Amino acid sequence: MTEVERYKAEKAEIKAKAEELEVSAVNWDKQSDGQMHQHHRWAQAMTAEQIAISLAAIILLTRKKWLEYASYAVAAAGLGLGLLAWLHL
Repeated sequence: MTEVERYKAEKAEIKAKAEELEVSAVNWDKQSDGQMHQHHRWAQAMTAEQIAISLAAIILLTRKKWLEYASYAVAAAGLGLGLLAWLHL
């Protein structure tokens, strides 16, 4: 076998391995994107719940009824976002 033939054979092997790794990398990228989306949903839900808790503290100080309803709405939004995260949507 000449050197040229050997290099051609090695090139084909390397190319096949590189294509296999590329497919694997694309699959891992898709999984990573899905996990990051779910993480963002959980972060949004947590933020909404923290805002609702903060509003509840303000309600205790001001005794404003309309603010109580706003707190309930934000808490419900947080629960909704948590549900979406849990369902992986």
